[in-house]
Amino acid sequence: ESEKESLFTKIEKENCKESETSTTGNPPWRMDLHALGVSFKIKRLKQQLMMIERYIGKQESQEIDKISSDTGKRALLLLITLLNKQVTRYQSLQEKIDDLCKKMHVSDPEKMKANGEAKTLLEHFLDETFQLQRYIVATGQKLMEIQSKIASGFVEILVGFITTESSASISSFDTERFAENIKSLFQEVQRGLEVRISRIIGDLGGTLAREGMIHLKQRI
Repeated sequence: ESEKESLFTKIEKENCKESETSTTGNPPWRMDLHALGVSFKIKRLKQQLMMIERYIGKQESQEIDKISSDTGKRALLLLITLLNKQVTRYQSLQEKIDDLCKKMHVSDPEKMKANGEAKTLLEHFLDETFQLQRYIVATGQKLMEIQSKIASGFVEILVGFITTESSASISSFDTERFAENIKSLFQEVQRGLEVRISRIIGDLGGTLAREGMIHLKQRI
């Protein structure tokens, strides 16, 4: 492998390049996220939660047994609010990783090499990536709290609310399967982000080590 090969090109080949079809117009820094399916799964989570929110709103407008359903409705809305906040956290992390990959892609490595800036910039990218990794870990801890709430109360509250608001249009609604789908989607999004950021850290650190710029300490 030629020593002339760009540092950033090496990283992009592993993490931030697009699929072989460069004519699609999709920026290279989006490829890995799409490959992991994180973007699609975040969209699916939004759709699932929106479906329940719309149903609650529909029943409220119909004024069906409102007194008996208020308690269940409040509990369900509280859970959905927590889930929506977690989706927002994931979307924010997704965008931050995208921005990082975009910055790595648009940087001019040859010019920075000439100015002696490549090492500094790569180290900056590595620090930024470690910070994102810490955010992802913290978001995963939040997910554990939310998952316990889903496991302990989501199905029961949802079943109770739907039973109270019984409707022919939702009589076949499988609440347990719905809750399992929600849990699985959250877990897959979390895992997808963890894998993606770990690969970027590994490639940045490996590039710095191979180029003899720094001696990596135990940081990962």
